Amino acid sequence: MSFDFEERNREYEFVVPRSYDPSKPTPLVLNWHGLGSNGPDQLSFSEYSVLAEREGILVVAPTGLPAPGETRNSWELTEADDPSRDDLAFAEAVLDRVIASACVDEARIYTTGMSNGGYFSSRLVCELADRIAAAASIAAVFHPDDCRPSRAVPYLAFHGVDDEIVPYEGGGFSSLAPGVRLEIFEPSIPDEFGQFATTFGCQAEPSQRPVSADVTAFEYTGCPVGVEAIFYRIDNAGHTWPGSATSLAIGQIAGLGVTTNDIDATELSWEFFSRHRLQ
Repeated sequence: MSFDFEERNREYEFVVPRSYDPSKPTPLVLNWHGLGSNGPDQLSFSEYSVLAEREGILVVAPTGLPAPGETRNSWELTEADDPSRDDLAFAEAVLDRVIASACVDEARIYTTGMSNGGYFSSRLVCELADRIAAAASIAAVFHPDDCRPSRAVPYLAFHGVDDEIVPYEGGGFSSLAPGVRLEIFEPSIPDEFGQFATTFGCQAEPSQRPVSADVTAFEYTGCPVGVEAIFYRIDNAGHTWPGSATSLAIGQIAGLGVTTNDIDATELSWEFFSRHRLQ
């Protein structure tokens, strides 16, 4: 699908399952790709097309644009990133187009994404909480200093401890730009997620639940009724999508690192989304 926005042609993939009933409000998942990728590749990487067909949900995977001086598609994380475009407004425009053309359950709109797309989902939690029922970020989370969501958004995240692109412990350095300290990579990922949890009103210290030898779930308690905040730490894993066959096949070849098969981020995200809706 394509349309003109900000005097440019913009594209998005729209997955409609065979079971879709135009008279029945249907959940929708927004799925944002990582740096240098696109909508079709993100659908393959996350395997959300398969999930959409099985669960009877709608999925939208937009394609970003290169930032100034860049050749790789990306999503704008702050308004200062690219004054020539507004990706937050683009996200709303895509939502409005899909809602106008399909029977979307507007109480069950969710966002997920990988890497730069995971960061962008964080931004939507901050700025689009009135339209997003729940969110899941894979391999990237950031909590802007000015994040003031209009409501507490149930949030789920996954991150590999051995991620060399978006470092788990922060520190500012990434394999994307060797030797260059970048502000976006400074914060610790679990600390960034923890800021969302406390912003939502959850207790600051999460409980720990071992899932496998390499996977630990950090579950925040004391949250407002109907709100969950869960962070999955994945030891011995890199900048990858847990459980994805594509990620398992190309992760190490592409320099992304090891992919765990102990959990499936797509399946767990959908289970998480299914528990939440806007009031």
